[in-house]
Amino acid sequence: MTAELTTVVEERPDDTSTRCRNCGSYVTSAFARVFGDNEDHVYACLECSTMRSLRTGSGVVHE
Repeated sequence: MTAELTTVVEERPDDTSTRCRNCGSYVTSAFARVFGDNEDHVYACLECSTMRSLRTGSGVVHE
């Protein structure tokens, strides 16, 4: 019996999706998924904002 090995290529988001668009700090993809907009862009993070602000949506609001 021979088994075929398949390579799973994980699609990596570009570097800008793992950075805060306000201060440039690194954020995890999970943080971007939770606190970012529908495209996982983060406009505030824990380096430049508070958790209270993030919970009320400051991570998705941009000017």
